[in-house]
Amino acid sequence: MFVAIGLVMIATWVGFPRKKQTITAILSETGYFEVVPPSTFGGPGTINTIEYLSSGRLELHPTCDVDPALLTGKIQRSPTVDRDLKQSLERNLDVSAQIRDKLSAVAGMQQVDSIRLKLENANILLISDEALIATRNALLKAECEDAVTLNISSGGVVCQTRSVLEADVVYEIKYHNKVSMEERAKLTSEIAAKLDLDAHQGSDDKVSGSQLFFGIRLSPNPIVLKTAAGEIKPCTRR
Repeated sequence: MFVAIGLVMIATWVGFPRKKQTITAILSETGYFEVVPPSTFGGPGTINTIEYLSSGRLELHPTCDVDPALLTGKIQRSPTVDRDLKQSLERNLDVSAQIRDKLSAVAGMQQVDSIRLKLENANILLISDEALIATRNALLKAECEDAVTLNISSGGVVCQTRSVLEADVVYEIKYHNKVSMEERAKLTSEIAAKLDLDAHQGSDDKVSGSQLFFGIRLSPNPIVLKTAAGEIKPCTRR
């Protein structure tokens, strides 16, 4: 299975030369949506209401709680095997525009010149279609079914995650020259808290997190319930 995934990813990179050096474009070329900011939510098998953003990124809204024991033994892990993808992800990419939306509430953001992202130790986490069905059948009852019904009836799209790209995430923050060391340390700490990441000990310009999901691929078929009214929308961008 992983050999097939690798071949598909290699074919994608050979057939479609990269035009833009943005994380959104890099992920899109391999069939993944960018998750901003990276997090541990929405892993393989989970049920989420999704929101497609005009920027090409994706926001996930957890719909049902999942007992980790339900997914034990069902999620497979493999290092990303495509060298070009790995090299692209490990470059420093400017994500200033994308991340500023999430940091708009942080006072003093005008003192930040740029924010760059580096991804290390990337892996693919995925789940088989059989396990997706088994997980969905186990979850869709009681309050979970009510939550799915509510979201679909309200016009939402409810989908299961098929695979994610996981990596160690490092944001490098460049401040304007006149910003003092004390101000940098304070701002870095606030940015880390807002992104639910950790400030690097002994550093005033880096925040990071380990084994976070930054790219997501959805099962194409949405969750459909007879109890839910409303238009059936696919788990793919229109």
